[in-house]
Amino acid sequence: MKKGFTLIEVIIYIGLFSLLLGTAFVSVYQLIDSSAKLSVKSTAEEEGNFAMRKLNWALSSIDLSTTPTISGSDCTQSISINKVDTSISPVVFRLNTVGGINYLEIQKNGGTFYPITTSNVTVSCLKFSKTTGSPAGITSTVTINGVDFSVTKYIRK
Repeated sequence: MKKGFTLIEVIIYIGLFSLLLGTAFVSVYQLIDSSAKLSVKSTAEEEGNFAMRKLNWALSSIDLSTTPTISGSDCTQSISINKVDTSISPVVFRLNTVGGINYLEIQKNGGTFYPITTSNVTVSCLKFSKTTGSPAGITSTVTINGVDFSVTKYIRK
């Protein structure tokens, strides 16, 4: 009796091993790809939430003797807000393009504009609208990586 494998057995084992190895590579690739997509989504959510907190802060403690000024058109609006604390008034938010990347920026008391968002996300739209009725308010909407983040702050006198 001879010991060893026949040629057919070797070919079948190589085929099965290749099939298992190919399946393992596809699974690992899908895990890595989904992890990267989740990271991008998480970054966009974090930056969107941070921008909303900054806008909410700016719209709090508004000097009621003045009205926030909204300027610009469509998705490139800016807002100037006078706060009760005059040492930081006015607070200005704008969308600015630097090196082909849009940044949401803030300026306090006429100083330098500082970015609120990073180059890790794409800010495509910044809109403000005044809500009518009682009480009046301001709605701020920022579009980051195609997702709209919005906050409405009501102005009470």
